[in-house]
Amino acid sequence: MSGNTARLGGAIYNDDTNMMLTDCTFSRNSAGYEGGGFYNLTGKPVLNGCIFAENRSAQDGGGLQNDDGSPTLTGCIFANNFAADEGGGICNEDGKAPPLNPVLTNCVFVGNAANGHGGAICNDQSSPRLANCTFSGNVAERGGGMYSDGGGAATVTNCIFWLDSPDEIYGGDAAAMVTHSDIQRGRSGDGNIDADPCFADVNNGDYHLKSQAGRWDANEGRWTIDEVTSPCIDAGDPMGPIGYEPFPNGGIINIGAYGGTAEASKSYFGEPPCETIIAGDVNGDCIIDFRDFCIMALHWSEDNN
Repeated sequence: MSGNTARLGGAIYNDDTNMMLTDCTFSRNSAGYEGGGFYNLTGKPVLNGCIFAENRSAQDGGGLQNDDGSPTLTGCIFANNFAADEGGGICNEDGKAPPLNPVLTNCVFVGNAANGHGGAICNDQSSPRLANCTFSGNVAERGGGMYSDGGGAATVTNCIFWLDSPDEIYGGDAAAMVTHSDIQRGRSGDGNIDADPCFADVNNGDYHLKSQAGRWDANEGRWTIDEVTSPCIDAGDPMGPIGYEPFPNGGIINIGAYGGTAEASKSYFGEPPCETIIAGDVNGDCIIDFRDFCIMALHWSEDNN
């Protein structure tokens, strides 16, 4: 869907439906008011693997405008979208009580911009839940990565916010509760770090994490070995499931957009990767020791269904 223009929702206007879209691309669409690529009104759409690129709005939501809705986005990419006011990538506005909660998992936000608040995401009276998302190179007046006002409480887990301008997240702890994430210039919260995530190739849009044990190279379609290992590997919520992460995975989910997926970078233990799966070796370091027991004990009797 490319090159479309409308007042609301350059390509799609969704009014209170639960549509499902998979592997769709919204590019170079524009809205005279809100929702350059997609406008959602009270609906609960499900978007999997969709790309929003170079869409524009004259007001809010350069890529997607969400009004009083609760979309679920998984594995989506928002790149180089623009909003003249708020939410270059996404603008979540919610006037309902209780507020609805957009859910974003394994999404990437790069190069989005807004003249006002929220280069990548602006939350206005909204309480989205973000898990394993990556933000980089987004720009706004406030909240280059994400802006959250005091009317909602965004929940952020296992995410990366790096090289956004002028700040990564605007909003206090009550407006954005951030844990087990990599935030440039730091942020309070359990498990948060401030360390270069070692992206594979920012210039070519590859935000996989470098690893000396193995990193998926999407351009080559193969695993490759790097000279350094990202500190975001095995740094996610220790109580969270590792999902489809390949072995060796350290028994703990990675931070960032590929954590928990089959493209998660592999764990490195200071020597060549273990090529043998040993019963009881939970973290994949070829040794059965107390660290394996600790990981197993954390997840004892856990139900992830």
